[in-house]
Amino acid sequence: MKVLFLNPPYFPMFSRESRSPCVTKSSTLYWPMFMAYAAGCVEADGNEIQVIDSPAMDLDLEATLERIKEFKPTLAVLNTSTPSINNDMRVGKAIKEAAAKYGVTCEIALMGTHATAEPLEILEREGAVDYVISGEADYTARELVRYLRGDGNDQKRKILGISWRNGEENVRNPDRPKIENLDTLPWVSKVYRKHLFSCYKRYFYGANINPLIVILSGRGCPFRCTYCVIPQTMTGHTYRKRSIKDVVDEMAYIQAEFPDLGEIFFEDDTFTAHPTRTAELCKEIINRGLKITWSANARADVKFEVLDVMKKAGCRELCVGFESSSMDVLKNVKKGLASGMSDKFMDAANQAGILIHGCFMVGNLGDTKDTLQGTLEMAKRLNPNTAQFYPIMAYPGTTAYDEARSRGELASEDYDQWLDKDGQHNTTVIRKGLTSQELVDFCDRARREFYLRPAYIYKQAKMALTNSRERYRVFRGAGTLVKHLFKKHGAPQQASGYSSGNGKPAVDPVNGSILHNGSVQQNGSAPVHTPVIAGNGHANNHSSHAFKPRAESSHSHALQETLREAKLKPLRTETPATEAAVKV
Repeated sequence: MKVLFLNPPYFPMFSRESRSPCVTKSSTLYWPMFMAYAAGCVEADGNEIQVIDSPAMDLDLEATLERIKEFKPTLAVLNTSTPSINNDMRVGKAIKEAAAKYGVTCEIALMGTHATAEPLEILEREGAVDYVISGEADYTARELVRYLRGDGNDQKRKILGISWRNGEENVRNPDRPKIENLDTLPWVSKVYRKHLFSCYKRYFYGANINPLIVILSGRGCPFRCTYCVIPQTMTGHTYRKRSIKDVVDEMAYIQAEFPDLGEIFFEDDTFTAHPTRTAELCKEIINRGLKITWSANARADVKFEVLDVMKKAGCRELCVGFESSSMDVLKNVKKGLASGMSDKFMDAANQAGILIHGCFMVGNLGDTKDTLQGTLEMAKRLNPNTAQFYPIMAYPGTTAYDEARSRGELASEDYDQWLDKDGQHNTTVIRKGLTSQELVDFCDRARREFYLRPAYIYKQAKMALTNSRERYRVFRGAGTLVKHLFKKHGAPQQASGYSSGNGKPAVDPVNGSILHNGSVQQNGSAPVHTPVIAGNGHANNHSSHAFKPRAESSHSHALQETLREAKLKPLRTETPATEAAVKV
């Protein structure tokens, strides 16, 4: 059976699988990791697959449909996120209609964090979607394909983890248990190598040495931060770990198969959640003599002894969520960091020689203008190698979303409003004394004050001049950041045409201002903002790539008819798109 796995076209350099999906100021573009894991499972089960990452491959909707037409899939699995869900549903509709024009029946399934949080809402909103996959998609997608090809469960009701249509009824099956033996999953790096190697060097993380490969050594997070969407929707709160041998074997494979590799990044929610296991993994890397650079996500509670062995095993950097200087705010979001812990951690990391990318979030429950300023001063004091400041992004499926909604502090339920007109963060959360725009404005100011310090600029310039491996990261990141330091962010995008609300414009309860242009229409008649990009149809491995309109193809007229019917007019651009989802 032919199965398509698609990361749909949307804003240039938009990353769905970031913990806070958006277009950023750091030039980051995420690997579609969870989608690739699911694709690997379906392919290993004897199916022919096609993996398309439209943002990484510079494909607009028309170019994406052309590639799909040549493959002729009977099932298309689309990756989703909350900010892109309206766009993604329309893309699914366009795929189904385009396939029908060429005599192919293609069913549509959606996966990802938003699909997990709101499966029945998706089915209610878009009739072209046939299935929604909740939670970890690997085995659910495999079982769905077996059903469709006729050699699996003979009833849809038996497939754990899907929601589906039964005439006029939308059915949600029981959830699938989390995968316990992660060693049974195909290596995601092999999926990258076979299906996404053409855009290998397009993926860029602003704080890391590039090119990089992103994998997991485990899934799930034992901590309960209220805002973190992946554990609360897809992976759960139990840290399930691959065997150390399997992880290090994959690291060796990556080193051999990806030329010019900068580093491996472990996208585990908290790679250091079990310090003893972390140290054992590091010792295995050392014992094998594997000389490889890697980085990971961590909490600000790792002891020097563990950091020291991590450094000896090749760890270069840790991405750490400090979030706030206020202990009351940290308590409200269940961060679980004690007073003074962040400073002690930074001292230990500096002593071990490990760089830190610091994450600072504003607009959490209990935040005020004073606590925001305190967080900025904390960021300057900790002085991580790189830092990001972002407003609270409350996603469906998280405690933060439910809390903001119940308190009347969620200003809009139109998911397009989670981004501004450029695809960057535009929080819909408001707090007493703080409008959503003020939260975005504070992040802009914090970014300027942190990065424009003379001592910081000198430090980064010295690093770029003396360390050739860091040079490209520093110069590319700086070049992208400069474009945003004095730019006004947060201007809302057009209404989506899909609404979970009452069809009225979203209004900020604090100041009464309309949060977006045009009213949200339940019948889809509102102006549709669909920033699917035009490109040249293939990946470009250079950071400064000007997108050019594609030439007319032999299928152009049919495709344009499909676009019109789906209300998906591509937005073409001839300017470089070098911004992407920030690493959170």
